[in-house]
Amino acid sequence: MRLGVIADIHGNLPALEAVLARLSRLSVDRVVNLGDCASGPLWPAETVRLLRATPMSHVRGNHDRALGAASPDGLGASDSFAWRDLDADARDWLAGLPFELEVGGARCLHASPKDDDTYLLDAIEGGRLVAAAPGAVETLLGPTRPAVVLCGHSHQPRLLRLDDGTVVVNPGSVGNPAYNADEPCIHVSESGAPHARFAVVTMADFVEIEHHAVAYDWEHAARRAEGNGRADWAHALRTGRVLPT
Repeated sequence: MRLGVIADIHGNLPALEAVLARLSRLSVDRVVNLGDCASGPLWPAETVRLLRATPMSHVRGNHDRALGAASPDGLGASDSFAWRDLDADARDWLAGLPFELEVGGARCLHASPKDDDTYLLDAIEGGRLVAAAPGAVETLLGPTRPAVVLCGHSHQPRLLRLDDGTVVVNPGSVGNPAYNADEPCIHVSESGAPHARFAVVTMADFVEIEHHAVAYDWEHAARRAEGNGRADWAHALRTGRVLPT
C-alpha cells in the first residue's frame, strides 16, 4: 500500500493543484488529507470544491471544525475570511469530517489522539516548534499503537520511529509554510522554504517514507494574500518564515 499524505492546505489552491499533479505521477494507491483545508485568505471555496471532486479520504482539522460555527463572529481573521467565502454546504462538509480514520492500516489524525489542537510530533521551546521527545509522543498515543500514525497540524515535516516500531509521520503543510500562534503559548512554526509539502508512505514488509517539497507559483498565492489584506501570509508564502515584527 502506497499512501499519498497531505495536510494543512489552508485554501492554497495552486499549491494543492501542484501536489495533486505530482501525486498522480507517483503511483499511490490512495490519498489521505489530514485536515485544515480552507482557512486562510486565499481560495477557500475553490479549494474545497477540488478536494470534494478528487477521490481521497479526509479527517477534520481544528480549523475545519471552527468553520462549522453558526456565524463568523468570534472567529480569527483566517477562519472568518474562509467562513464568508464558503457556502453553508461546504462549511457543513468540513465540520462533518471524521476526527480520525484508519486508512490502509495507518491511523490518520489531524493533530493528536487527545484533540485536534495538540501537537503530536512537536514541542514548543523558546517560542518555536521543535521535535518532541519520543516519550512525550508515546504518552499521547497511548499503549496500543498501530504500525503507522499520520498527523499534521504543526506544518512541520517530521518522521519519528518509536522503540516499539511505530512510525509517526507529519507530511508538512501543502499551503501554509509558516505561521504565528498564541495557543497554548506564543510561538512560531517556520518551514524555512515556500514549497508545498507532502509525503508518500509505503507500507509493505518495511515502512518507507518519502518527504516531498514541490515548487509552485507561490508569488501568485502571495499576491492573493496581499490583495486580501494579509501581508503576514504573503511573507510566509514567499519565504517559509514569519513576518518580522
